Amino acid sequence: MSESGWTPLFRTPKSTVTKAMRSTAFAHSRAWAGANAGNPAALRRLSDLVEELDYVNPPLCTISDRVSAAVRLVRASADGIEVDTPVAVDAAPVTDLELPPAVELVVAETAGDAARRRLLIAALHYLITPDDLVPDFRPGGYIDDVLLLTWVFGAAAHELEPFLDEPPI
Repeated sequence: MSESGWTPLFRTPKSTVTKAMRSTAFAHSRAWAGANAGNPAALRRLSDLVEELDYVNPPLCTISDRVSAAVRLVRASADGIEVDTPVAVDAAPVTDLELPPAVELVVAETAGDAARRRLLIAALHYLITPDDLVPDFRPGGYIDDVLLLTWVFGAAAHELEPFLDEPPI
């Protein structure tokens, strides 16, 4: 057999996570996250929309603790952004304010932390997008969301840990 006619005997199909991450819906969610990561009102609206979903019952129940932690992280991000906003001259300087512990964690972040936070925001946006890889209105429509969120939660486990109700065992 010549090299030009050689084809591999074993091909790995693209996983659902890979398909979801390369989908136009997730590209849109990543663009939305990049544009709105510094907008406290948009982050709070995203948190509200995620909380309206039924992630207590299957299939989202498998990741409900992480979804709740991600919502808390996004809300703390919105609070941290507002703290960084310049205040009026007669108000106390931002440096004199006492921040809640969760907000302090978000304010003091590195570039990698910011990228993972945007990835979490994009994943939550993908969750509320009804027309994604597997449209949410179809039976089993949240399976792509669960797989994508599971991957993202693994990638951003360090950022989510302070926002979990119970520490991991």
